[in-house]
Amino acid sequence: MKYPVLAYHKISYQWEISFTMMYPAQFEKQMRYLAKKGYVGCSLKEYLADPKDNYFVLTFDDAYESVFTYALPVLEELGFHASVFVLSKYIGELNTWDFSPGNILSRHMNGVQLRELHQIGWEIASHGENHRVMVGMNSDAVSNELSHSKEIIESIIEDKIETFCFPFGVYNPEIVALAKTAGYKHLVGFIGHSRYGVISRSVVYRLVDNRFSVLRKIHVNLPCHIIENMKEFLFHSFSLLTRLKQKLS
Repeated sequence: MKYPVLAYHKISYQWEISFTMMYPAQFEKQMRYLAKKGYVGCSLKEYLADPKDNYFVLTFDDAYESVFTYALPVLEELGFHASVFVLSKYIGELNTWDFSPGNILSRHMNGVQLRELHQIGWEIASHGENHRVMVGMNSDAVSNELSHSKEIIESIIEDKIETFCFPFGVYNPEIVALAKTAGYKHLVGFIGHSRYGVISRSVVYRLVDNRFSVLRKIHVNLPCHIIENMKEFLFHSFSLLTRLKQKLS
């Protein structure tokens, strides 16, 4: 399903070998450029409830603490909201699940920070428990992870959550059905599927993206978006390193 959805990860000064980590100044420049062009950043839940031509959706995978520290002040100043996809077993913990050359680790948001974001209008949603590919897991394990992560996050923010983001963006029809059974109304991947109701996103990468390419990414129906899709497919393939690490651990 085609919506103007951007996917970010870490917004941090901590340098590491990572395509998805972005420096705060770079992120701020992109957001201010979109605001200058008349666009308003919102959560996925807000957009689906009231889509407008000048709205675009901001999402942050994995709920890193650096998003709270560096992205939040800029977005508050601009009046933007976002969706944050939380790993329920890593709330307040380091990202030991990830492949990190040099063992440079980052902390995930804690419960207090997640509650604060929820209270100011951000959408808090589930990204599962362990950031593991659900395709290949048995149905009971998938159902337990979907339900358990939902329960934990809901207990923290004291509200219902409606959105699930598939780890690594990977899913199949069975997992889609299990997610809907678990009570999720909105499902998010990297490649969308209108038949299954999965919403696609455009990932923003530090090394190859700037304010101009981000503007292209939210123009989902323009021919130039094909170039962005090809670029994202190439860089997303590097997530296979994390998936390999998880299989070996």
